[in-house]
Amino acid sequence: MAALTKFIVLGVGNILWADEGFGPRVVERLRQRSEYAVLPGNPELIDGGTQGLYLLPIIQEASHLLIFDVVDFNQPPGAVLVLCDEEIPAFFGERPLSLHQTAFTDVLAAAALTDSTPAKITLIGVQAAVLDDWGGGLSPPVLAAMEQVIQQGHEQLQRWNDEVNHYVSGNKFDRSHI
Repeated sequence: MAALTKFIVLGVGNILWADEGFGPRVVERLRQRSEYAVLPGNPELIDGGTQGLYLLPIIQEASHLLIFDVVDFNQPPGAVLVLCDEEIPAFFGERPLSLHQTAFTDVLAAAALTDSTPAKITLIGVQAAVLDDWGGGLSPPVLAAMEQVIQQGHEQLQRWNDEVNHYVSGNKFDRSHI
C-alpha cells in the first residue's frame, strides 16, 4: 500500500471508440468544471486511456482509487454500476472489466501480487450502447449518465475524505480503521 494518503481518480478507456472513451471523458469533464477545482481529498485526476499494465505504478501509489470506466454488465445502455473493493474482482471473475487489451482486474491483481494495493477502491461503471463507432463520441444514454456518475464519484471522494480526516493522528494515516 502507499505510505501516505493519496486519492487518485482514474478514467480508463479508448476515446477513439465511442462509449469506450467514457472513463477519460469523465476525467476531462472534472478538469473543466470550476466547481470541481477542489475535490474532496484533493485527488490526482488521471486519464489512464488504454495503458493497461503501465497503470500499475499509479495504482501502487494510491491509498484510495476511484475508477471510471465503461462496463458490460448486461443492463440497458447508460445504466450505472458501483462496485467497491473486493466486489470488483468478485463481480468480474474471469470476464474482462472492459474492452481494454489488458483487463483492469489484471492490473489490480498485479498490484496485489506486489502487496501494493490501495486501501479503498471504487469502480463506477456505465453500460455502453455503442462500442464499434471509430471516432464517434459518447452515445446519448452514456452521455446522459455522466452527471449521475460524477455526482456519485464526488460523494465517494467525500466519504473517503471524511474517513481519513476522522482517523488521522498527527501526520500519519492509520489504515487499520478503514
